[in-house]
Amino acid sequence: MNCARLRQVLDAWIDGELDHATSAEIGSHLDSCAACAALRRERNELRAQVRNGAQYHRAPAAFESALRRRLVAAADAGKGPRQRPSWLQAASLALAAALVSALAGYWIGGPAPDSTLREHVVASHVASLGNARHLTEVASGDRHTVKPWFQGKVDFAPTVRDLSEHGYVLQGGRLDHVADRQAAAIVYRVRNHVINLFVWRASGGDEALATSAARGFNLATWSEAGLGFAAVSDVDVRDIERFARLVQSGP
Repeated sequence: MNCARLRQVLDAWIDGELDHATSAEIGSHLDSCAACAALRRERNELRAQVRNGAQYHRAPAAFESALRRRLVAAADAGKGPRQRPSWLQAASLALAAALVSALAGYWIGGPAPDSTLREHVVASHVASLGNARHLTEVASGDRHTVKPWFQGKVDFAPTVRDLSEHGYVLQGGRLDHVADRQAAAIVYRVRNHVINLFVWRASGGDEALATSAARGFNLATWSEAGLGFAAVSDVDVRDIERFARLVQSGP
């Protein structure tokens, strides 16, 4: 169990939805990882705040009575004689199920739509800014310290550039995620602005650099050599595009 995977399943673990073996792995990881243990405490505190602040209202008696009548009627309707489906109906159902399964597999395995990807990138960026202690798990301005830190934590070699001479100062890195994809996050600072550069394993071919905006943040996204990239910050779009170009062209 690594930090990125734990972040994906932490909420399900807190709600008691995971199997015993996975829960044991999470418990062991939390005992040895201060950052993830702090994240668990934040989740528990948020859960307590929601429970304490929530307002509960009893349903009106008329609504409860109407609901019971509908449930009884639905149960009575299902007690009629049942017929076994014909071979043609069975074949049609099987074909429909196979088609739905294939479409679901394509949707899950395929690349996320651009708008969805932008939202996930911005969500991870905003989450990292909420607590300075979680912004970097390895804090260093030396690319030869940050890049090796990811070895054994992700199954690819993320791009880490020294761009300080251009005004983009390396701050460090951390494990993160973009939607359900494990990602390496390399953190830079330009003036007083944080730039998160997310890198993850991507399917499909190379995609040219494109800039966009979401929720007041500017993004630059591209993919090459089997990796997806997204740089995000609240800097001007020209700054984020320049940063992305430097990442692409740097040694």
